[in-house]
Amino acid sequence: MPDQKLVPVASLPVAEPSVAEPSVANSTKKKRLNLDLSADAYELLQRLAEESGKNMVEVLRTGLAVYGIAHDERKKGRKLAVVQDDRIIKELVIP
Repeated sequence: MPDQKLVPVASLPVAEPSVAEPSVANSTKKKRLNLDLSADAYELLQRLAEESGKNMVEVLRTGLAVYGIAHDERKKGRKLAVVQDDRIIKELVIP
């Protein structure tokens, strides 16, 4: 995979949710989201935040960016995977 460029996930933009009638004033406003997580998901989020030195919101935004990449690449017939020595170790499967 020598011709592929690696991009840090944290540097990728996360798209804002679209609204029915977007306007310049609304395009810069943040949206609030209430989220219910299972105990296991919350513990994973908490662990990832602690280990990465980020807060939970940053971890969720990064996860959303990764999911967006995987989704977009799947639409192009590509896959997102963890690769070591040109071997796929894990593949992220997006239904």
